[in-house]
Amino acid sequence: MDNMHTDLPKTINEALKILAYNDYFWTSPQKTVKSHITPHPKDQETVRSLAESQYSWTEKQARLAVVILKRYLTKFQKYGMDIKPLLDKPIYDEAFRVINFDKIIEKFIDEDDIEKIEIRFQYNKKIIQLIRCLKDKKGLPAGYSQYDGENKKWTFLHSDVTAYYLTLIAVRYDFKFTDSRLLDDYDQIKPEITSHKQASANLIGGHIVINHATESLNDYWKENIKAKTLLQQVDTLKNFSIRTNGISAPANSTLSYKIAHNNWHHLWIDSKGYSKNEVIRSLTELDCYPLIMPVSGDIHMQEDVKNFWEWLNAFKQNGIDILNDCSWGFDVKEPLYKKDIDKFTDEKHWLVSNQQSHEFFENLYELHQMSKQFKLISDNTKIIFVRNRIPRALIKSKIKVRASLIALGGGYYASGTDNLKRLLENLPKKLYYSDHQPSSWDWHDRVILKL
Repeated sequence: MDNMHTDLPKTINEALKILAYNDYFWTSPQKTVKSHITPHPKDQETVRSLAESQYSWTEKQARLAVVILKRYLTKFQKYGMDIKPLLDKPIYDEAFRVINFDKIIEKFIDEDDIEKIEIRFQYNKKIIQLIRCLKDKKGLPAGYSQYDGENKKWTFLHSDVTAYYLTLIAVRYDFKFTDSRLLDDYDQIKPEITSHKQASANLIGGHIVINHATESLNDYWKENIKAKTLLQQVDTLKNFSIRTNGISAPANSTLSYKIAHNNWHHLWIDSKGYSKNEVIRSLTELDCYPLIMPVSGDIHMQEDVKNFWEWLNAFKQNGIDILNDCSWGFDVKEPLYKKDIDKFTDEKHWLVSNQQSHEFFENLYELHQMSKQFKLISDNTKIIFVRNRIPRALIKSKIKVRASLIALGGGYYASGTDNLKRLLENLPKKLYYSDHQPSSWDWHDRVILKL
């Protein structure tokens, strides 16, 4: 039996067909036989789907084939076929198929062997609102979705909820499916989803207990939330559309308590009632870092510079290193005294009046220097300043921003591109800090509640 097959497949396509059409690969091993692999029924469905594809594979389908073949490598070796060299340097029957549909949905497995769903489309307000509804109303954990503005695509972790509702959206709006796997998932999931009850939470013995939770929510809660403080757990419930009513967790400050126990994501903090220090202490207690701070307009007026430094000093007083823990996604123009320059319209500089204080000039110059030097984003970054667009460093970093604080440049709204606005709307928490209640931009028709 071990020498059943000695002809090695020359391409990944051939190897996958061998795996698809030979039942001995899918026989569960007897307890007395040592085996590294226990076959999974869903793998067989996926392999058959790829093997029987009437079209050449896309690049993602090809990567999926390699991932699965690596999973069953020991089975191949057991039957006399060592395909490891082929897996290390894959060869395919045909060039990859490039899909140029305006609207497309695809299930794939990424480099970390995690199932995901990608949905791509040109701007469509209704589809975006439905995706927002999926995120906000169906209890998706933070980080379950990512938006790539450059490529106009959303990527979701695959779960019963995302597979079901994204398939509904795709069918309703005539998306192209790259294969039948998502539709097959939909058929299997539908009976469970339609009978599902809305999740709720109770405080029992000092611990949050979630009722009627999906398997994916339970797993996520155990892995990412359960070890947090009780206050942070309560604050997280809103991210799953689970109400905090009837639950009370102790907090070190009134503001922390109000934010955590509020069921809304968009909240206004009245600057006449709370200091900047109180805001930062609350954000720290609720573990809201990394945090985005959008900046409206350019920083060059005396009031803007004063306000900026008050925030930086509040960071320092609460243990945040303003040099190493802060990242700048834009440049503050270099200030020059008017007497030092002949050209009064140089866009690379701010021309500071000779009547203004030297302290103002020094503070503005230091902001300029920090904005030029501190652009790195790492796992230790706590504050990210942005202005008109999403910084490339943020896109490349893959970190998960947890909240935004709109307080610089008036604190009334977040300016910038639609991509930046969508990023801010995606976050688990969006806070405004100003002396007048702000109004949200009307594209999402959001309401901002006062704390």
